[in-house]
Amino acid sequence: MAKMMDGVKKIVVAIKNERRRLMIFFVVGITANALVIGMYALFSRILWSRGPKTLEYAICVILGTLANFEANRYFTFSAARSYSSALRFGLVAVVAIGLSSTLFWLGHDVLHINDILVAVANVFIIAVFTFSAHRLFTFHPDPWRHFGKSRLNSSTEQTSEL
Repeated sequence: MAKMMDGVKKIVVAIKNERRRLMIFFVVGITANALVIGMYALFSRILWSRGPKTLEYAICVILGTLANFEANRYFTFSAARSYSSALRFGLVAVVAIGLSSTLFWLGHDVLHINDILVAVANVFIIAVFTFSAHRLFTFHPDPWRHFGKSRLNSSTEQTSEL
């Protein structure tokens, strides 16, 4: 029980330490997702009303993801532009887009839930995944340490536990 409480305490401290970053991520994410939902509404209701909804949604998510990367890189994680972080972002983005599109297809095409409601619900589900992935992998100074392949030696290890 004591080990579990220590684990819970570590998580609470980590969340408190990340509060500012989480708030900025939230604002950037809301803005980017409002852009995605707005583009989707424009595509699906006006520009391509008879098009396949899942494809329209995937296109809008890809465009929103590109804007989200730049905003999060600059505002949330204050990371320098680098080839390696862009590649890591690409990997996270592909997984997030695949997950988002699959959830959209499942909600809209299989369960027949309103497409806008499914798109909005996706915002919250994908936000948890992307914040964690970007914090621990995309913009982390030593992203491979989480996979047992640290590229920093112990003398240059960052102070962040996340």
